[in-house]
Amino acid sequence: MHLLIGHDGVRVRFAPSPTGMLHLGGARTALFNYLFARYHEGDLVLRIEDTDLERSTREFEEAQIEDLEWLGFRFQDGPYRQSERGDVYEAAAARLEEAGLAYRAEDDAGRRALYFRPLEREGSFRDVLRGGVSFSKIEDFVLVKSDGMPAYNFAAVVDDAAMGITHVLRGEEHLSNTARQALLYRALGEREPEFLHLGLVLAPDGTKLSKRHGARSVAEHRRDGYLPEAIIGYLALLGWSHPEGKEEFAGLDDLAREWDPARLGASPAIFDPDRLLNLNARRVRSLSAAELLRHLEPFLEDSLPEGRELLTVEAIQEDMRVLSDAPRLVREMVAPVDPGIFADELPETSAGVYARAEEILEGRRIEGLEDARELVGELRAWAKEKGIKTRELLHPLRLALTGRHKGPQMPYLFAILGGREARERIKRAREAIL
Repeated sequence: MHLLIGHDGVRVRFAPSPTGMLHLGGARTALFNYLFARYHEGDLVLRIEDTDLERSTREFEEAQIEDLEWLGFRFQDGPYRQSERGDVYEAAAARLEEAGLAYRAEDDAGRRALYFRPLEREGSFRDVLRGGVSFSKIEDFVLVKSDGMPAYNFAAVVDDAAMGITHVLRGEEHLSNTARQALLYRALGEREPEFLHLGLVLAPDGTKLSKRHGARSVAEHRRDGYLPEAIIGYLALLGWSHPEGKEEFAGLDDLAREWDPARLGASPAIFDPDRLLNLNARRVRSLSAAELLRHLEPFLEDSLPEGRELLTVEAIQEDMRVLSDAPRLVREMVAPVDPGIFADELPETSAGVYARAEEILEGRRIEGLEDARELVGELRAWAKEKGIKTRELLHPLRLALTGRHKGPQMPYLFAILGGREARERIKRAREAIL
């Protein structure tokens, strides 16, 4: 795929409307524009398309920019707000009126607006991913709305021309807009950018993606504890493929080194929230305990056991899918235990197991994971000598320490609770049996 014919340098843009939060579809568009600019050592422009006066708010704009920054995007130019560029649109509208290509008229509701009258109502434009795209039966359409704000297609064309945009990467749903925009470029005597219309993002059942399929905003995923690297890596796979099938990337820099626009596609992509969740879980497990602790700080509801913070993070890391799982997983390790809940389900050997564990823990200090592993090794050796199966040793101990049937490895539990607290919990469990 050769994309740079006739252009001195690449300039692309991401142009969100601040009428809501940034959703994953918009983030994907931003990502591909970002990667395209980096691949060609070009510029990425941020343009805020806020001409819908009723629905656009500065709060949504700030929230979208915050999410873009959280994902790691950096822009070389902007942000520009269309609401502040009225003079530019007025000048372009005047040129079209002087050429006899625009006229003012009222609609059925009596609202007066400026309309575009195309010289041609059919034609074609070139799409890099799809080849020639034909269109026909284009009717007159609004350039400037009755409230004086430019219509979307008009403002987009005027801004793309004024800002020197060389390539427009966006979703397939814009194909009908591109037909009108091509006619406007030609009417204004401006060079058309190269168009790349990415395939639609569909739900797993092949229908239009919606919130019921798990399509939520970037901010919602962020609050749930998804990592930006996982979201970026997954979005990159919705319309692009790695030559060796790689699915996980350490971040934008890692992805940018691997990314090649020649592997972009126009076929629809399927958004699978379970796949995104699995990628996030794998990314969580790939972090060092120190890195993960930094990510977890905004999510933790209580302080981690003092002096055992990294051990606690290591203990829950394997079971964590999103960062917001952390408070629950920590509670499941350190919260008080009521042994009366499980006492009746314990095997007959449990009383002996608890008595031996109490004996070994009497006055014993557990300074770290190695001490805890040594302790568990002693218990295993004793159980083997007594003919007690491993499950009959470890499962009662786990219930005594956490009240749960599964969780972190046993050495982590002893290391995090400490010898004194572990002994007290085991003692209470033994007493509950008796």
